[in-house]
Amino acid sequence: MGDVRRHRESEIFRKFEELARENDVQRLDEDFLRRFLVGHQYDLFQALKALKNFESFINRRRHKWLRHRKSRLETILGSQIVDVLDEPGLQEQKVIWIRIEKWDPQQIAVDEILEVAGLLCELVYARTKEIKSIDVIVDLNNFSLKHLYGLSPKFAKRMVFFMSECLPMRLLHVYVVRQPKMFHLVYSLFKPFIEERMRKLITICGHNYELMTATIGRDVLPPELEGTSDSLAYDRWLTVLYTKKTQKELAICGYEFY
Repeated sequence: MGDVRRHRESEIFRKFEELARENDVQRLDEDFLRRFLVGHQYDLFQALKALKNFESFINRRRHKWLRHRKSRLETILGSQIVDVLDEPGLQEQKVIWIRIEKWDPQQIAVDEILEVAGLLCELVYARTKEIKSIDVIVDLNNFSLKHLYGLSPKFAKRMVFFMSECLPMRLLHVYVVRQPKMFHLVYSLFKPFIEERMRKLITICGHNYELMTATIGRDVLPPELEGTSDSLAYDRWLTVLYTKKTQKELAICGYEFY
């Protein structure tokens, strides 16, 4: 049975490779194409759609998305505004943790966070070739007016489009936790761009983590979210970034560091 499945997946990959060439996809290495196939459950249409959206999104902001000053990158990665938990959730999904309290809008522009999040995705792929799905935890602890003023409708539109239309993998859940009373102001920025299918994935948890724990697991979550895993070392992704293997893979992606 396993041989039959592998043969079928190999056939689908060859078809996907042909479609990618026909649609002028720029990056055609097997690992990259397979990301989208695996993440979209070998659905050729959905995988190709996400792939084309991803490349179009990157190409429109290529000079910022792919070029990083090392010192700046180290500051943002080390701040842990966006992080990925070390262990997968109960459905083998990767778990992204966005921590607003770590963000100082006067020091770091919100678009820089999205750009570094894209690089972080590549670092995760450097450690594991297959990511089928993700959960996103939006942690609004200590959210204040300075954070609200650092956001804009244009950024909200970009972020929602990237998360809903460009990811190589499926988005399973978005958990909003520890939100302030002014949360309705934050949500009003993003709501016009969130389609119904994505809206169904969003759960407003407050300080009740039961639903989140049920799909991720208490032993996966950090102490800050009432989990039992170890706290996350701030520099562990920098360690991954500077390995020769990762640098080689990032060069294939088009990344430049100066």
